[in-house]
Amino acid sequence: MANEETIWNYFKAKGLSDYGVAGLMGNFFAESGLSPTNLQNGYEKKLNMTDAEYTAAVDNGSYKDFVTDRAGYGLAQWTYWSLKEKMLNYAQSVGKSIGDLGMQLDFMYSELIRNQHILKALETATSVRQASDVMLLQYERPADQSVSVQEKRAAYGQEYYNRFAAVNEEVNLEEFTQLFEELRNTLQDNDCSAYSQEAREWALRTGLIAGDGTIVNGSPNCMWQDFMTREQFVTVLYRFYQAISN
Repeated sequence: MANEETIWNYFKAKGLSDYGVAGLMGNFFAESGLSPTNLQNGYEKKLNMTDAEYTAAVDNGSYKDFVTDRAGYGLAQWTYWSLKEKMLNYAQSVGKSIGDLGMQLDFMYSELIRNQHILKALETATSVRQASDVMLLQYERPADQSVSVQEKRAAYGQEYYNRFAAVNEEVNLEEFTQLFEELRNTLQDNDCSAYSQEAREWALRTGLIAGDGTIVNGSPNCMWQDFMTREQFVTVLYRFYQAISN
């Protein structure tokens, strides 16, 4: 979960749309499961190293073939020699492990800057599928680019969109006011629970609660489930005081 949030927040801060980040993350998930130390499946057995052992061997220099071994590595499963060389050089220049998440995110963003058409597409994407296809077909470019693969990666991206975009959507004051009024409208009726019936009848009988207008059957609309303001609260208290003083 930590990697997911870190990746989402990183690319949102860089200006990608929610759809753009989700489409990118769906592809990362398909490639590496969002693990920055992921070594391409099949190469662990071929090289007789786990993800962690491979990463450590590249970092300490005991494994010399990182650039040329054709093994996909990291979030995007970088495979081509020139990209692996660039990433290795970048990691060394900033003093980070080749498997460091932050380093790989910075490297990926530098790749987007280098590929401005992809960056712009992710900044302006209007659907997860649109962004996902851009990443799949123009950056990742795996051997299998079939419609089924496109759909699967977009589905992965949609899961991230549903998880992160909905909770991060900003609502301006006008939208909030409208939503709040819609909520209150659902509460401003006489719907209430049976346990309070005796108390409600007493409050009406003694005049503590007067209601505001009437409902369809002509009964006072007491808005029993609506919010109570301080103004209304002190009014009820004052009416109670008057009732017990008489």
